[in-house]
Amino acid sequence: MDLGVYKSFTTEDEEEGLLDILKNLESRSDVKSVKIKSGNAKTVIYLVISDKRFEAQNILNEQLSNAGLNPSKVFVKSISTSQEATEFILPSGARRRIGFKPSKGFQQTTFMASITELFPAIAFVNRISPSLSVEDFYNAILQANPSSASAPGPYLGANDVKSGKDVIDQSEPGPDMKVKEKITNAQNITKWLNNHNQKHPIAEVYWGYRAKPRGVDPSNPGDIFLKYANGGMLGVSLKAGTSASKEPILNTYVKPLFDYYGKPNDYLKLKQSLYPQYREAGVNEQDMKTKWGSGQLAQQLGKFEKENPKEYNRLYDINLSLVKQAVINLFNSDIKKTRKFIKSQILKTQLKTPFIKVKATMTTAYVDNTYDQLQAGLEAATSIIASDAGGSKQDFVITLSDGIRLNMEFSARSNKSGFLHKLGQFENLSVKFNAISGFERR
Repeated sequence: MDLGVYKSFTTEDEEEGLLDILKNLESRSDVKSVKIKSGNAKTVIYLVISDKRFEAQNILNEQLSNAGLNPSKVFVKSISTSQEATEFILPSGARRRIGFKPSKGFQQTTFMASITELFPAIAFVNRISPSLSVEDFYNAILQANPSSASAPGPYLGANDVKSGKDVIDQSEPGPDMKVKEKITNAQNITKWLNNHNQKHPIAEVYWGYRAKPRGVDPSNPGDIFLKYANGGMLGVSLKAGTSASKEPILNTYVKPLFDYYGKPNDYLKLKQSLYPQYREAGVNEQDMKTKWGSGQLAQQLGKFEKENPKEYNRLYDINLSLVKQAVINLFNSDIKKTRKFIKSQILKTQLKTPFIKVKATMTTAYVDNTYDQLQAGLEAATSIIASDAGGSKQDFVITLSDGIRLNMEFSARSNKSGFLHKLGQFENLSVKFNAISGFERR
């Protein structure tokens, strides 16, 4: 069992019985690992990786109850959005939480997204009614799933056939409410496909998981591809959420941005501006020269975080502000480059095959005209200015102005886990384009 850098937060006498229970759980064939996700003096969070996570939780909770630890269930978004964590209090008053994650196949976010992409493609080709119950819709998908890429849609290669089977096998509706939600999203996307087909006859629907249809650019953001009866092709980028939710439209990192603008010297200056905070975190000059960006140095910073969590976060907030401002300055350094970046990296106007964005909620699916708004605003803009909108450590905007103001909402943030996050991610933080908040007439 991996206790990592958080071992010192376990209280030896009190924790001994718990550790024995967790070690016993880890010995089960369906449990891949048990480790500590995070810890401090008040709360330690354990993470159980299991093929049968709901069953593992029931077994664990029974053993904890027998040990007199009185476990309860509580939703903790930072641990899981689809399964409640187990929580209890030790006699000393210290809190323990145990989260559960699936181990088979896909990463959780990829797996969830794959349901909304694959299921509508299979359902449309096989004329499965999207009005069935969630359970009946799933069973119909399971029965109709083709076993080879040579069958009519949705697969474009043998590897995607295997991946598709893995997605379906893991998607059986059960206690995981998130899976049921994604299947409902898939049903609504299927309804959208059926309605679209009435005016624009579709011959085939392909799943663009790894392979793309012949003639489609590899960088096309389409999740599924519609081949029309007349031979035309359209990519469909699928997003699921609520009508007000903002799903990232572009995910990139700081370094690729500086590479795109051809400013390696500015990138070097950014790194150097972060050094003082790393010195305060105990990193010496030699390590900054020879170990910068390495996992070894990130682990050293993880130990500093464990011992000085408030100071660690203070230093990270300083560096986050410096990184965000450097990215803002980069966008403002060359309006032509920024316009080209938006066209090529977000609108992807260079692609041979066009694409649209369709958003699914729990009640409907519809074409999101974000790209149309952005393209119109970009072509008409007389100024393109990046700025800190205020009110958030991470967020900033690019404003396109031509008498109508269109705000492109971005964020710069750490997106790694464990000791690789925050200061352990160094200067190469994630940069996301999340939404458009316009038009606002001036």
